[in-house]
Amino acid sequence: MSANPALVQAVHGELCPAPFPNEVFVLRREGVQCELHGVQSRVKGWQARGALYLSNIRLVFVSAKPDESGLVAFDFPLVYIRNDKLNQPIFGCNNLSGQVWPAVERGGPAGELPPHDFKVYFKEGGIGTFYHLYYTLAERAKKAFDEAQGRSRASDANPVDYVADLVSRAFMDPNDPSTVYLAQQQPVGESQRLPSAPRYAANYGQDEVYEPMGLRP
Repeated sequence: MSANPALVQAVHGELCPAPFPNEVFVLRREGVQCELHGVQSRVKGWQARGALYLSNIRLVFVSAKPDESGLVAFDFPLVYIRNDKLNQPIFGCNNLSGQVWPAVERGGPAGELPPHDFKVYFKEGGIGTFYHLYYTLAERAKKAFDEAQGRSRASDANPVDYVADLVSRAFMDPNDPSTVYLAQQQPVGESQRLPSAPRYAANYGQDEVYEPMGLRP
């Protein structure tokens, strides 16, 4: 699903996306603000502060507190992101803008639903570590997806061994406060891993409120 993916408590008590099979988290970045348009909320948009997770499969934004509609987290599959651009204004903070196809029924690049416009503002510190890792993983995933005409998954393009090597050789920007995860030092244990690969489907209730995120034990 796109909205409210399953979350678990990480080792330090923070909420973290529950990993899919063959998913490895690369980093966590706090102090970000996410603006997302076209989602179902009280004002048909969402703006929240929280943390951003990057894995070999997706970006996940987790808000510090849920929206009154129940929206607390959003899943950005790397293969569904398009027109992404790093913006570095003279005045203001660095931000990543783009569009992401909704990963729900009738969504995706071949679906009927339009993509969501998004912008992620990095309110605290630089982005040298984050952007290099994000750009490399996203470009590989999207290229593999396009070449396979939609049959590929992001994890196919970014297998665990490749990600481990990428992270071990990545430039660590001292001004970037991201927490980087090595393959053997993940934020959650194997017991918290989801049993199956992503299955994207609508997660709206008939009352137009997001279904509970389902915090896993």
